[in-house]
Amino acid sequence: MHAPANGLVDLACDLASVREAQARWSETPIRNRLRFVRNLRHAMAENAEALAAIGNRPIAEKLMSEVLPLIEACRWLTRQAQHVLATQKFGGRLRPLWLHGASFEVRRKALGIVLVIGPGNYPLFLPAVQSLHALVAGNAVLLKPAPGTRAIALRFADLARTAGLDSALLTILPEETDASYDAIDRGVDKVIFTGSSANGRKVLAALAQTNTPAITELSGEDAVIVLADADVDLVVNALRFGFRLNDGATCIASRRLVLEESIASRLLSRLSTEERARLEIHRAGDRESVVRLANANAHGLGASIFSRDIPAARAIATRLRTGFVTINDLIVPTADPRMPFGGIKASGFGTTRGAEGLLEMTHPHVIALRCGRRRPHFEKARAADAKLFTAFIKATHGHRGQRAMSLWHLLGAIWARRKDRHLHS
Repeated sequence: MHAPANGLVDLACDLASVREAQARWSETPIRNRLRFVRNLRHAMAENAEALAAIGNRPIAEKLMSEVLPLIEACRWLTRQAQHVLATQKFGGRLRPLWLHGASFEVRRKALGIVLVIGPGNYPLFLPAVQSLHALVAGNAVLLKPAPGTRAIALRFADLARTAGLDSALLTILPEETDASYDAIDRGVDKVIFTGSSANGRKVLAALAQTNTPAITELSGEDAVIVLADADVDLVVNALRFGFRLNDGATCIASRRLVLEESIASRLLSRLSTEERARLEIHRAGDRESVVRLANANAHGLGASIFSRDIPAARAIATRLRTGFVTINDLIVPTADPRMPFGGIKASGFGTTRGAEGLLEMTHPHVIALRCGRRRPHFEKARAADAKLFTAFIKATHGHRGQRAMSLWHLLGAIWARRKDRHLHS
């Protein structure tokens, strides 16, 4: 469904039909929901070059950075979504003693209507993957494209409809910023926003009025960490790739360079004045300084480490306060459909993609079943119960030296409770 480009005049009426369609969709078995994703994957493969031709970036670059990762995400969903969203059942294993006879199941329920606010830098891949995760989980989607990107959003929606998706489940909104706030005011159940930190704060302020949850993928100030033993040629090629890809308009592109002092002159001499000007450059005297400088930033989206010493690189990676770290590579591994993607600090919160991103499109719904007839917790509390519970806690959770004595106290407390119940029955 395509909202008119000049406003959302009829969206209030349309949202009622969207919710009706979503209610039916959420009750559809997931294997049936995945049929359109499988068909969409094939359709996008057949129309790959035409998709990449929409917009003004080089076709080869768009095929590599948007179309191919999106098609791979479709394949991951068709193979893994049913497993990720499957109902989990919990019986006696690790069950607390006081819940004897109880069993549980955790189902993943769709949220309802998800508003996807897309970015201008990757107008196909990012909002389309987020929309597909939401749809597969049983939601309906309102997709608000960034200014100048509505054409690719409409083409994606057309392919999804041709692949078998009910058009009421995917609405393409106008490009204007007000379209997002209008949709929020009319009522959505979750928002996925990708964009700048400043605009993200404005969206969150609007969502606070209705307690609507959100996932935000915001700005990055990613560090490239170069250790003393790094392959300088590899680092130079990586940095130039980051500058070149999408003209540098990638949230996880390199913005800072953290160098061990002994390699700094060799590396910097290989970069042009213009290239050096595109980075803040930090020199570190030791590994502790490397970590401190890399973490000394308000953002926490990603980072990259270059070193021949893989154990050392891994050790540093575990200490970085970011959502994603690549070792001896840049940007591309973040598009793996199996991997969750998201930042911390000023780079946002929540996760998209991978199993974690798919679960973000649902809420857990727990059903507990109690078998047998006894429900001692239904009985009115008595004075003796305090000793009973104290003894039980010490017998089951105290250190080993206390447990034997606490067990005797527990048996005594049980006897006292039975005697008290008999006297008052």
